[in-house]
This record gives sequence, structure tokens and C-alpha cells, in this order.
Amino acid sequence: PGDTIRYEIEIEKFVHQGGTHLFFFNFQGFIGNTHLIKMKNGCAGFFTEEEMKKSGGIILTQKDKSFLEGKITSNWKELVPTFVESYDDNALEALRNGDLAGCFGNLFDGIKIAESLRLPGGRMKLIDRILLIDPRGGRYGTGIIRGETDIHPDDWFLTCHFKDDKVMPGTLMYECCAHTLRIFCQRIGWVVEKAGKCYEPVAGVKSILKCRGPVTPETEHVIYEAEIKEIGYMPEPYLIADAHIFSGGQRIVFFKDISLKITDATRKEIESVWKKREETLAETEPDDKPDDKSDGKILFDREKILAYSIGKPSEAFGKPYEPFDEKRVIARLPGPPYLFMDRITRIEPDAWDLKPGGWIEAEYDIDPEAWYFKANRQPIMPYCVILEIALQPCGWLAAYLGSALQSSNDLKFRNLGGNMVLYSDVFPDSKRLSMRTSMKQVSSAGDMIIEHFETRILREDKIIYKGNTYFGFFTEDALAKQLGIRNISDQIYIPADDEMKRSRIYKLEDIPPFSPDETGDGLEVYTDSASAMPAKALRMIDRIETYIPDGGPFGLGFIRGIKMVDPDEWFFKAHFYQDPVCPGSLGIESFLQLLRFIAIDRWPDLSEKCVFAHLTEKVHKWIYRGQVIPGNKKVEVEASVTGIQDQPVPSIQADGFLKVDGLYIYKMENFGLRLIHTPFADF
Repeated sequence: PGDTIRYEIEIEKFVHQGGTHLFFFNFQGFIGNTHLIKMKNGCAGFFTEEEMKKSGGIILTQKDKSFLEGKITSNWKELVPTFVESYDDNALEALRNGDLAGCFGNLFDGIKIAESLRLPGGRMKLIDRILLIDPRGGRYGTGIIRGETDIHPDDWFLTCHFKDDKVMPGTLMYECCAHTLRIFCQRIGWVVEKAGKCYEPVAGVKSILKCRGPVTPETEHVIYEAEIKEIGYMPEPYLIADAHIFSGGQRIVFFKDISLKITDATRKEIESVWKKREETLAETEPDDKPDDKSDGKILFDREKILAYSIGKPSEAFGKPYEPFDEKRVIARLPGPPYLFMDRITRIEPDAWDLKPGGWIEAEYDIDPEAWYFKANRQPIMPYCVILEIALQPCGWLAAYLGSALQSSNDLKFRNLGGNMVLYSDVFPDSKRLSMRTSMKQVSSAGDMIIEHFETRILREDKIIYKGNTYFGFFTEDALAKQLGIRNISDQIYIPADDEMKRSRIYKLEDIPPFSPDETGDGLEVYTDSASAMPAKALRMIDRIETYIPDGGPFGLGFIRGIKMVDPDEWFFKAHFYQDPVCPGSLGIESFLQLLRFIAIDRWPDLSEKCVFAHLTEKVHKWIYRGQVIPGNKKVEVEASVTGIQDQPVPSIQADGFLKVDGLYIYKMENFGLRLIHTPFADF
């Protein structure tokens, strides 16, 4: 404020072509002696109203429309899960008020943004809604966003520009595109709380502008579309895009290489916002009780749950699902032995009304002789089972709300990721667990539906596991086209040649039980030592292909395991009926089994004294961007140790990835194990 911009404008020539008058110009802008802006090859003309109507808009060549690979800087990191979404007028009004969660959903709960970065309002309210945001869409595969504005004849920018020739200023059209890009930046997590930050163009980036049509009082709607072509940090967060403006079905404006950055913001500052949110989630008191306790009435029993998972869905939910009994295929819950729900005891949302709000409560009875305790070879519930207990009520709620009825095409249901905190392990004497789940957000685009949930596991009214997770409904074709983890080459660790010379290889022994349905009398039948690798029924690693105890990015250890895909394995039959796919939870379990192997190697003297418990009170998270199906051949899982301690409690923590047939599809962060003395003296 207070500066004066001085423009030096040069008219280069006038051209009279037919009945059209054109002039060509250039200009430069200065603040004092500082060069601010330069434009060259400018052209403007005088046209009749009829000529304007018949302009035909901007016609793109085939080259202009062909796919090109966008650029993502090597220091890029996904801060928050992103999906194909749209936001209505109320959602954008929430953004103007600084309420990110009000627009983007519960993933942004507790996230604040500096007032200077909020979407402008008042006279500068230039975007009414977002029709589409796809973080992997567009010509460059690095994102697209499409906004819409309603035009009114008495809008201020029409009444003042110009007298007797009302037309929206081209400069304001540019600003509309910039506002659309602001929303994209905020949705991918580029937010800071510190005052004084602002959005600006990136200095030195040359842009090209073409205009072939006006926005007038007769215009009803204008669409602003930006295709992201470059994104990352330099060191400030920035993006470069090609922007298109549409009116009356025509492309009337094209901005090539429009740019935006958050001035004075840093990657570290932005990442700290999300790190703080994770810490807040972990520090929340774990003993808070549900809002209302169930009265114990069974609303859906085991028989109805089984009807949904492996039988006729209409016998579980009613007549609307009759088409899925025979003619169509519905997304299911897992079947036995991977079904961990016994009953539904509380339902707050209305059936067939797919919208956020309300809780359900489910229960699961723990059998001390359950197959997974035996297969784990220790009296601690495997993490994969804990995770399934938390997630399966989400799948049931999605079905209860009528998700499958939203499309005429058959859709498959896949978990996409989550952030969770474990407060206590689960032991054979835990008796009964209750699960509370609520849908927090739902969005759709075509045949794709994305649903967000908050979920909790309680033991005797005390929370032992909680967090947020999200699922998607997809067509079979969409799943087949998944591209895996984004920007993976900048995230994975590749051991150097000298590290590989120190690498070890191990083949793991097959130990009973070989499948979940194999019987046995008691835990001790399958236990040679507490600190042992799981039995064949649960073990998700065939061999250790690479083990470097002092390898990895921190010199604390690197390990890679291999599993060959067997299409006849039990989990393909259980997960899911009519849609065989390896549970993502078993992928995470394979990652934890790598850590278990490292721990056995590092602390062999504890093998007769301790069992493997999971790290508690730490936020861990995962991302799934692909699937393992019976037709795949090989799964590879790798872990880089990020933390390890010998005292007072031996523990290990790591990040890692899973890939199938060469494609990285899972990412795991902040998972870990600790060795504790067995809680059962007779184990």
C-alpha cells in the first residue's frame, strides 16, 4: 500500500484489415526504479457486436490437446489425501470465512489458515462454486480444477467497464483463474497460519494471453478451468498452469503458464501444520466415552451381516438391494474367517440417505482360541485384525446408506488410506470390543464415490484405537487404470552398491497352522518361542530378499521381503465374495512382519521372554493406490527403519512401501513394534 506503479506504454503500429481496426503495443511497469512487469506483442482491436458474436472462440490444435507429463519437484510430499471432488456455493463461503473443514471435510479439522490467504469476498467474490477438482487429472496428469461464476447484469465490473459497452475486464478474468488456483493450493494442504503471507505470480515465468470473446450482461455463467503443469517448492510453494475460460459453450480466453506462489512460505512451515495436527490426534485423551451408550439391543445380528457379506444383500438390508441378490454385483464385507463383526447395536443415520452425520455401533466377540492368535504365535491380536475391526463397520454403514444405488454400474469398494492411533493392544482375554463409526464426508463424480469416516474401537467403554479413514467406490475399469503411488521415484530408498554387498537373504520356514481353518488345541501348540515369525496362515512374506542391518536412509536398517501371489490363498476367497482382492490390512501386516524379522535378529536373547506389541500413542498412516488380485504374480514389501531403541523398552519404527508386479501401490508411515514381557504366564 502506498506504492505508485508507473506504466510506460508504446503503440507500435495500427493495422486496418477489411473492416477491422487493430493496434499493436507493448508496455512496462515500474515501482520507483524497480522493474515490475513487462508485456510485449500486445494486440487489441475494434469490432462490431456481430463480429464478436461470430468469433468462434479459441480453437485448440491437436498438439494443444495432446497429453504431456507434468513436472513435480523432487521435494514434493502429499500432505493430505486428495480425491476427485466438487464444492458448492456454501462450501466456498466457508473458505471465505477461513473454515477449511467446512469446505474440504474432516481431513481439515483443526487446520487454520492466515486471513491473508483466505478466498476473497465482497466485491472480489469471483468464484461461486467448484465443479471439479481432480489432483491427478488434466492434460498433464498433475491436476485440474474447474470453477464457475454466475454473471448478473448489474455486477459492478460490468457497470463500470465500460459505459455503453459493458464487458468484464480481462484483468479480472485473470484474477478469477488465480482464485481458482488458490482453492487448488488449499485443498492439497498448502496452508499456513502465520500472518503476512500472500499469493503472487512467480517472478520470471512468461505467460501468454489470448482472448477471443467477451463476458457481457447477457452471459449467465462463466467457467474457469486450470490444468496444473508444474508444482512443487522453489523453496516457496508454487504451481504453473494453463487456464481456460469458457462462456456460452466457447473457449473465449486462454492463459498459458499462469503461475502462483505463496510468498515467504516454506515447505517446512507447511508440513509443520500437518505434523501438529497428527500430534493433536495422538494426544487426545483416549478414555473419552461415546456420546450415547447403546442399550444393547441387537438391530442387525450375525446372520444378517453374513447375508450381506456372502449371501443375498436384500436379506440384510431389504427390497432396494434385491437386484444385487442375483443380477448385479454389490460391494461386500469380508466373509469368514476375515469377518470381524457380530452385531449392530445402534444406528443413528437414516437408511438409504447417503449423507454425513450420525453414528453406528457394532460389536465383535473375541474368541481366545481364534485362528489369528494361533497364527500370530503369540497372545496379541495382529494389527491386520485390529484394523479390520475398525474398518468393517465403515463398509457396513456405506451399504446401509445406499451407496451401491448411486450408480447403474456395479462398483467395487476399496479403502484408500487413513490416520490412526493405537492406545492399547488386544489380548485373548479382551472378551468383547465395540466399534463406533460415523460418515463425515461424501462426494461423487460420475461413477466414483469417496466417503470419509471417523472410527473408534472401545474395550469396556475405553477407546483403544481411533482415527480417520476414507474409502472409494470405483468401476472395475477405473481400478484397472490405477497408476500407483504418485511421484514414487523421489520417495523410495534404493540401496547403494556397497550396501548391497552387506545384504543378507533368508527363506522363511512354513509353520502350522497353514490356513485359518486348521484346528489345534491351544495357543501353545503353535509356539516354539514368543518372538517368532508368524505361522503360514498369517505370514505374508515368503523370503527376505534384502536385509541390510545398517542400511537405509538413516543407517538404521533396510529390508525387503517377497511374496509370490497364489490365486488359491484363503484371503482371496474371504475378501471379497464376487470380488477377490488381497486385504490392504494384510499388506500392512507384511510390512510389520519385516520389522518383526529385524527385531528377532537384533534382540535374539529376548526371544524366550517377550512378545511383539505394537507401538502405541503414535499417529500412523497409510495410503493405498492400487490392489493385489489373483492375476498378479509378485508382491514386494520394503521398510526403512526410522527409529530404534534398546532401552528401556526395545522398539523399532519404520516407513515403507508395497509394490505388486513392479508398481508401488501402498505407502506406510510411522508403524512400529515394541518387545514386552508376555502378559500371559502360561503362554
